[in-house]
Amino acid sequence: MRTTDFSRAPVQARAEAMVVVEHPEGGRSWQGAARSAARSSSGHRWSTGYRLRGGARGVLAWFATTADADAFLAGRPADGARHRRLRAEADGYTNGVWRAEGDVMAHIERFTPVSRELARGTVPPLVADAAGERRAAVRRRRPSGSSRSAGSPGSPGSPGSPVDARAMFVGATRYRGPHSWLVLSREWYPMVAAMRRLPGYVWHGVYWEPPFTLGTLAFFATRDDLLVFARVPAHRRLMRWITRDRRHGTGGYIRLHVADDEPDGGPGRAAA
Repeated sequence: MRTTDFSRAPVQARAEAMVVVEHPEGGRSWQGAARSAARSSSGHRWSTGYRLRGGARGVLAWFATTADADAFLAGRPADGARHRRLRAEADGYTNGVWRAEGDVMAHIERFTPVSRELARGTVPPLVADAAGERRAAVRRRRPSGSSRSAGSPGSPGSPGSPVDARAMFVGATRYRGPHSWLVLSREWYPMVAAMRRLPGYVWHGVYWEPPFTLGTLAFFATRDDLLVFARVPAHRRLMRWITRDRRHGTGGYIRLHVADDEPDGGPGRAAA
């Protein structure tokens, strides 16, 4: 369900900004020092490290405010690292035990409009639309040719660097237990495969928090690229599966972060 109140959600959802700091030749010591610096900075909420196939290492850190994030970056040494700061959109998504407005598990009615839909005043499709899923699946099977988004780093299926992304989402679901993870895997792996083939996909990672929470960090070239992923049939099915009751999960959240000059679609238009 859409929300602007993340007071009951995990700390990642309550952060108003996140930063990516990456060094092309950074070893474990550099990564450890960068993460330690983030943790000791004012407003730090949560952070994690990553390593790319080419050997580059980075740190993802969430901060209470954009001012806190900017202050952390301003204090970074000139060590050859690249960085990017993204701001959280005011609107997001919470469910169940993490929903401040009431303990509700449900998916939203319609997807968030992409920029061309906003420009045309087009109503975005329904989340629970079997015919729409079939049409989307047919389009995914067709050769993409040269339809890759302008400015999207890399090619579909080729991971890039989070520091090059202009939009990302952080989200998690609190599952009931290992059995729910097993059922989840039926949709999770096909969904990730589809996401990696999308134009504009950059990189993603997964995190675990005890006892049974699984979270995703996914980076895209643009906000529209991110929103297109939400409409992938496997993602639609997964969202409906986890929100239809409490058999497999009791809470969830999604929060979008975008570059300052990336349009956010205005209030009331959070991600599905």
